[in-house]
Amino acid sequence: MSQTSAAQGTAKSIALMNRRATIRYQCAPATVGRVFSADDQEFQRAWILDLSLKGIGMQLLRPLEPGQMIAVAIKSNDGKKTFDLSAHVMHCHVNQQGECNVGCELTIPLTPDELDQLL
Repeated sequence: MSQTSAAQGTAKSIALMNRRATIRYQCAPATVGRVFSADDQEFQRAWILDLSLKGIGMQLLRPLEPGQMIAVAIKSNDGKKTFDLSAHVMHCHVNQQGECNVGCELTIPLTPDELDQLL
């Protein structure tokens, strides 16, 4: 295999792994949210890892099912406003520490201004 073919194969692999429609932005360390689901009678604390206009990445202690509808409450970066975001769980994977990495698609995309307030 030539170097050109290998490089093209690598580029295709990277493109397939990153099919997100919007750019994700990493949240500040210790960004906390609360997750509510119809299946749970109490909220679950979430560490918000990243946000985009159309999605959210979180770390939770208990798993969520793909397809599950949830609500996520997150305070603005100045602490003056709470955003209540509804989302569908797209994936949930348990990491090596036993925590659940959850990716969700927002049912109503954030505006650029709302995203700025949350980052």
